[in-house]
Amino acid sequence: MKTIARVVTLAALSSMSVGAFAAVTATAQPTAVMTETVVVQEQTPVNGLVNTHSILPQLNLSTQQKALVQKIDHQYASRRPLLSNENRQTLANLRQERKNLVLSKLFDDARAKNMIAQEQHIWAQQQQARADYDFLQLKREHDIYQILTPKQQQQYWRLRQQQKLMY
Repeated sequence: MKTIARVVTLAALSSMSVGAFAAVTATAQPTAVMTETVVVQEQTPVNGLVNTHSILPQLNLSTQQKALVQKIDHQYASRRPLLSNENRQTLANLRQERKNLVLSKLFDDARAKNMIAQEQHIWAQQQQARADYDFLQLKREHDIYQILTPKQQQQYWRLRQQQKLMY
């Protein structure tokens, strides 16, 4: 388990709320700034992904089970979703645009909202790709678990729990 300390800075806006963000004339200036240090305990999610490839060799799989695992791996072969080069470049351009907005004498509300909408669209696509990947990995783990003997299943869960504690 890792302990992470991070600093959170919040700016309270006098007349700008989340609902007012969509309004064209929301140009309130911050009236207060608060800084606080938050200590976060980082833990692996209980039902998170586990590297079954490090567990399987410890289960003394039969030749037939090894062949089935290979077949299952091939069936669910997909890589972890990464940002496309196009989206990576778009985000880099948006970071530069963000900097330009801050440095500009006048703030362009429409440009800022468009930039944020583009960022949110990219991250929503990435989040959906990650959810699809997680779903397939869970199905893969289920299918592998089903080919194990009852004794191997017990050993699998014991090793899986140990692996979670390590990371």
